Amino acid sequence: MIGVLFADASAVAGQYVLAAVRRSVSVTQAQPISRSALRSIAPAVVVAIDVPEEWGADLFEWLSAQPRKLVLFGRVPSALARDLNYETVDWPAELEADSRSEAAPSREARESHAVVRYTHLVEALGGQTWDRPFERFDFTDEWNNLGYGRIRHDGSIWAVAQAGQVASDAELASVHVAGGRRFSYAALWDADAASVLWINRPVGPCDSFEWRIVENFLSGYRAQALPCQPVLSEIPWGFDAAITSRLDCDESVEAARPLWQAYQRLGVPFTLAVHTQNLIRPEEHAILWELLVDQGQGAVLSHTATHAPNWGGSYEAALEEGRQSAQALQIVTGNPVRYAVSPFHQSPPYALRALADAGYEGCVGGIIRNDPEFVLARGGALAGLPEGFVGHSQQCMLHGDCMLAVGDPLAVFKRAFDLAYDTQTLFGYLDHPFSPRYQYGWPDEAARIEAHEQFIEYIRSRAQMPVFMTEAGALDFLKFKSQTQVIEEDGGFRVLVPTGMAAPYSLGVEFRGAYEQVESGERLQ
Repeated sequence: MIGVLFADASAVAGQYVLAAVRRSVSVTQAQPISRSALRSIAPAVVVAIDVPEEWGADLFEWLSAQPRKLVLFGRVPSALARDLNYETVDWPAELEADSRSEAAPSREARESHAVVRYTHLVEALGGQTWDRPFERFDFTDEWNNLGYGRIRHDGSIWAVAQAGQVASDAELASVHVAGGRRFSYAALWDADAASVLWINRPVGPCDSFEWRIVENFLSGYRAQALPCQPVLSEIPWGFDAAITSRLDCDESVEAARPLWQAYQRLGVPFTLAVHTQNLIRPEEHAILWELLVDQGQGAVLSHTATHAPNWGGSYEAALEEGRQSAQALQIVTGNPVRYAVSPFHQSPPYALRALADAGYEGCVGGIIRNDPEFVLARGGALAGLPEGFVGHSQQCMLHGDCMLAVGDPLAVFKRAFDLAYDTQTLFGYLDHPFSPRYQYGWPDEAARIEAHEQFIEYIRSRAQMPVFMTEAGALDFLKFKSQTQVIEEDGGFRVLVPTGMAAPYSLGVEFRGAYEQVESGERLQ
């Protein structure tokens, strides 16, 4: 078991981190623990979230009873800082301003001056020498097509926690401002029978591809000497990449047909998320019927009834948006709708609760501009939501407005897929059908189709065994994964898949440096 440790003052961050850890290791293998449990239960692996200064001695005592692994997010208590050779320094005066990015002009990207820069030492945890800006935009001040959230310097749970320095032989990443190194962001310390992974943020990297280094630390780091925990892969077994895409039908449905025909030629599944006011026009119906009988290669999701910002602004409005949309889609297609896509990708907590209460099984959203808790490194169960409801973040918007004017127009999208591929992340991207009012920055349909074809060609050249999934198929897999349980017994582990639930794809599990197919009930070696 992984003990997830946080005080009441850090309960919000603690619940988000607990949910993130569970999305990797299953709900049974990550449990919240009290301060006293460090002595009474003494789990071999602990994730500690922004713990108070006075808890440092307890953590130090627990860590000394080796073998141990500690993941430490946020502040470093002085009792640990002395042993880890961590020294506090002053905040850079310019950090607040430099943590913010300008809005992106059309066909350009913008990034903050403040950036997290990784060293080659992160390769020990399967990472790379990444540069991760505090904030980044590819479309106005809304979308980051590379998928991660924002780091702040405002005292929030999404901010860097403290300025400090670690020794160069332990530093995995540091914060650079205007090209100069300022303070440490991540570190890895090893003792004879203990290791500590620290990230300078209360929520850690739960909203970023960087979560991969946490998974690798838990599942395989120093496997011969230290405890490890199985991690369930977000990529189905037998594949090295998983991709889902869709068109959000804000103003038209039938206009999706030319791109759908191109996807059919490419053998790639197609998904439409439908704003159901479009269904007032009967000419918009035919493509939905055809899509749903396309031999499992098509899916239809809800995109709300009125496309209201923030789902209408309240639980009650969101509940009605979800109900009306589901009813309209079932009347037109004869099929129930199980999943939703948030308008503008805005996914406030009350809207997610309303969707669960309306009978939906999950939601797609996530955007750097708002609702940071729904920018998810891994899809699956959500903090504060009931079992059976899942979420998935997809912030990669394949629009003409986001194609670069200088250099390779698709460079950002290729980078987005590369990050997902390298970190074993289920990758999703989106576009919109044309309407008489708006073409989303594309000069014409032929140019749009060519860009989509080139992007799919790149994905197939980068991955050896990619699987392209409908949006519903991807969410079905995440739901199946979220209900899979890892059970610890007799010093080993078993993985139990949910019974009575069709498995859309097989699961893979990473443990002690090995990757193998999940065979329900069999003991992991």
